[in-house]
Amino acid sequence: MIESPGTRLITWLRADLRRFDLVVAVLVPAVAMGLLYLSPDRFDIGWPEWAAGVGAFVLLLLRRLAPVPLLVIALVAAAVHVGILQRPTPMIFAVVVLLATVCVRMERWPAIGLGSAIAVSLYVLGLTSNDVELGDARAVIGVAWTAGAVGVADAVRSWRSYRASAEAELRSAVLASEAQARQQVSEERLAIARELHDLLAHNLSVMNVQNGAALHLLRSDPDKAEESLKAAREAGRSVLDELRELLSVLRHDDGVDDAPTASLPTVDDVGRLVETMRSAGLNVTWSRSGSARALAPAVSLAAYRIVQESLTNAARHGTGHVDLSTDWREDGLSIAVVNPVAVDAADREDTGSGLGLVGMRERASVNGGRVDTTSDSGRFTVQAWLPLAAAPADGSTTVVGAQ
Repeated sequence: MIESPGTRLITWLRADLRRFDLVVAVLVPAVAMGLLYLSPDRFDIGWPEWAAGVGAFVLLLLRRLAPVPLLVIALVAAAVHVGILQRPTPMIFAVVVLLATVCVRMERWPAIGLGSAIAVSLYVLGLTSNDVELGDARAVIGVAWTAGAVGVADAVRSWRSYRASAEAELRSAVLASEAQARQQVSEERLAIARELHDLLAHNLSVMNVQNGAALHLLRSDPDKAEESLKAAREAGRSVLDELRELLSVLRHDDGVDDAPTASLPTVDDVGRLVETMRSAGLNVTWSRSGSARALAPAVSLAAYRIVQESLTNAARHGTGHVDLSTDWREDGLSIAVVNPVAVDAADREDTGSGLGLVGMRERASVNGGRVDTTSDSGRFTVQAWLPLAAAPADGSTTVVGAQ
């Protein structure tokens, strides 16, 4: 797009305010001298007018440094010029420009008050210099110039205020966006930490139990020791498979919808999980009720992880027997895991990091569910509820959790 000469000139002036001030300082006295020369009264322009024009140039060139003192100097110089010579002076134009400069830096009503005082002063000077009646246009024109200066100053002040407000809102929006991005990163890190904790804690616990059993039976019953080692190897393979799947999800592009999440565990895999724990020596009694329903992938994964963490904790801290129940209801899935413990609840939580229980509650919470834990009479209970989710957007449904 080709810029017009006027646009290029404005851009050039705005690039350095000193250029703008120089142009104003040259143009205003030049216009004032031109108006005096073209005046119907045919004033003879002499050295006082030229001196006033040069003074107006200097004052306007320095107007940003001390506008209020310069305004007073210009007003006094204009009054002296008019009072002594009884002629109009270019300094009046400097007064108007300096007034606008001062009013930009003031609040609206103080600026209007100052403008009114200057208007009265210029009106009196107009009457003095032109020797005219009170309502003559030659006397009123100074009031009009003053009103225009105050109006321009008010417009500039409002525009600057609007621009500052817009910039502040933009900065706030940027800061809010950055804060949201940091929050999302923290949530993603927390989600990854939960996945790794649930995955590693369960399978490493199984491996530890099986390796311990193999070590104990290595000499007395080599066949059972071999079975335990095979179970430990299977748990290790499961760790590697799920870690590979988790890493593939993390490496996948965010903008692609076909992220490889199909092998992440779901509530369908609870049966396999129960068998794994049984092979590790945990006596699990599983009761099921209700008709399995469709769950969103995140809810299904949360259900599996809650059962996994509960069984892992039971294997670590319990006495070897667990009652697991899954109840499909009209409004969601209810999960209960109950196991005897040899210590009270406080001692039980102190033996671990406590991240497992926190992770279960967070998983349920982000999916609109809840997890409650209680310890009473040597029995530790995990009670979870997860809501049903709508079917996928393509209209297909998959019944999960069927056994």
